[in-house]
Amino acid sequence: MMMSLHRLFVWVPALALLYIVNSSGISASLVTTQMTFEEVTTQAAVIVLGRVTKIPELAICDRATRHVYRRNVVQVEKYLKGAGPTPEIEVLTLGGEFVTDGLGLQGPRIQAVDYGLEPQLPPVGSEVLLFLNPFAGGEAFIIYSVTHGVIRVQEGEKGQERFVSLLISNPDLLSPAAAARFRAMTPEASSGSGSIAIADRVAVSALKATVDKALNLKRKAPGAGGVPKAP
Repeated sequence: MMMSLHRLFVWVPALALLYIVNSSGISASLVTTQMTFEEVTTQAAVIVLGRVTKIPELAICDRATRHVYRRNVVQVEKYLKGAGPTPEIEVLTLGGEFVTDGLGLQGPRIQAVDYGLEPQLPPVGSEVLLFLNPFAGGEAFIIYSVTHGVIRVQEGEKGQERFVSLLISNPDLLSPAAAARFRAMTPEASSGSGSIAIADRVAVSALKATVDKALNLKRKAPGAGGVPKAP
């Protein structure tokens, strides 16, 4: 007789997530507040343009730390900041379904854990821009930011290049059209970080130059802090 899987769902609320995150090594660097492109670019250790090639159906439950996570695989197209393995990297994400110990009345038991705030990768085949920190001595990576850690690459309109949408607060990093909108909203801002952040399209071919420029601007203003974000 074929055995069925018995599923149990568990949701880990945000406060519990923050406790778990801070008491382990898996996501000790996870940032849950809204961030701009400039902030996450300067703070994340590694920035990768790549393609999701594997998301396991079942997660792993670490009995020692009681963490549940998936060991996903991303094919590296280019390192935009930092360095790491090629041609693939392993990116850990918290949560998912895993097989529990023992059997239930209906067969093997599957338990699902949802950490709520933890970022996840899009489906296999998706091209992504990832902001990461190394884990396990650089053998794997974790996503740095909830709000700006995983950005899906989008197809351009007919005849246009693929692009990503980035939240930017410095007009020096914006496209001419977006910079004009930015300055219309904040006439007092001529250069440097403004008091708001707006979304702008950045072509894939321009990502490396945009990352380098953001890092150079940060080096020129080492004492600059964060800025309030637009709602």
